[in-house]
Amino acid sequence: MSKGLLIVYTGHGKGKTSAAFGQVLRAAGQGLRVCVIQFVKARPSGELQALTQLGSAVELHQVGSGFSWRDREMEKFRASALAGWQLATAKIASGDHDLVVLDELTYLVNFAILSADQIIETALARPAGQHLLITGRDAAPDLIAAADLVTEMREIKHPFQQGIKAQRGIEF
Repeated sequence: MSKGLLIVYTGHGKGKTSAAFGQVLRAAGQGLRVCVIQFVKARPSGELQALTQLGSAVELHQVGSGFSWRDREMEKFRASALAGWQLATAKIASGDHDLVVLDELTYLVNFAILSADQIIETALARPAGQHLLITGRDAAPDLIAAADLVTEMREIKHPFQQGIKAQRGIEF
């Protein structure tokens, strides 16, 4: 590897995590060492279950407390997010992984748990050949500017708008 990339998948459209897991499969298939840390999701998704069935090629951590943003649950979210960030910085600094995915990390900036500067500082200090992939809505402009590759998912039409609930194998 000549240069590890800082990759950001952002936007309000569906598919950021799915695209990240596609990248995980590609990297693992090429023999890269991969670590995934999910910051919001608290239950196994189809992607997580599939990767678990593939064996130990990918190290997986779900540190989230779920999707509820009610005030009384924000302290639980904040605590799990900070613990997840500690884990993430240790995994990045260790150099044990060629690709580290920080799924839904942007929410930590959006909820003022971390600053974009903290994430950028960690990203810039990572081992030279390590790829870092960050997902989540509303990526900070400074993070976008620091990234090597940014993809924005834009919602054009979604079945939820027609009253269709999330479906197993499609949304989770």
